Amino acid sequence: MPMGEGTGTFSVIATDERLPGFVLLTSIIAESRGLHHDDAGRIARHAWGFLGEDLDETGADAVLERCATYGVKAAKVPAAAIPVLKLPTLIKKAVFADGNFNYTDGNLLAGSEGCGDILLLAAAPVKEEKTRTVKTTEGPSGGERAVRLGIMAVTGLPIGLGKSKEVKKEIKSSEVSFCMDIIFRTEGLRLRLNSDNFDFSCLKEKRTYSSQTNFRLMCAELAACAPHALKNAGLLAILESKPLTVLPYDSAEDLEKETLRLAALAALRGL
Repeated sequence: MPMGEGTGTFSVIATDERLPGFVLLTSIIAESRGLHHDDAGRIARHAWGFLGEDLDETGADAVLERCATYGVKAAKVPAAAIPVLKLPTLIKKAVFADGNFNYTDGNLLAGSEGCGDILLLAAAPVKEEKTRTVKTTEGPSGGERAVRLGIMAVTGLPIGLGKSKEVKKEIKSSEVSFCMDIIFRTEGLRLRLNSDNFDFSCLKEKRTYSSQTNFRLMCAELAACAPHALKNAGLLAILESKPLTVLPYDSAEDLEKETLRLAALAALRGL
């Protein structure tokens, strides 16, 4: 997996697969940066295992010192050593066969990778903001029509009741779907499946009518297929039958950052 460009700065990342608790993380951020706990909490909510970023060496060492005080395992990583994640390839169908993960995007793309080559698995509910444009035809209001009728009655002038016009309105909505990223050791290949756009027939008799239930089953199947793969908080919650909605995934950027931390951890461990 390619590494980032060198900037002379450091990140401090948690080196356990599981993330530090929110209160603990808030305390480390607050004390190492001299922040109020409320401000540190807002940073901690979207830290996803990054205890500090874009720090000079002195700043990074200060974070490490607080981590040691609280018993949190962490490492100082040069910016150049942080991997660069590939853009995800969306897949719509997959089959497990003889220890391999065979996949297709439903069109021309198809491939096969060994389950043992899966480096990390990351699952999360992803919120997507959508905007659609609706065309409506609007005419004069009842009040406007009454005024025009009054003018015509008094003056006798044929001014009419007003014309209708086409109006375009933008309607914004927020939708949540469940997605999982599968990153392989092979050239950092990154596949993504979305619960709303995936054929779960590979689950065979386990398949249900619920896409969310099928998504959870798919996560469990992949985790069993690749037991040594690093797993994010979302996937661990699924395996432990916990709700995902309590995890602070506010956008796709949260999943991206969490996955980046796991990729950095994998590189640190030489996986």
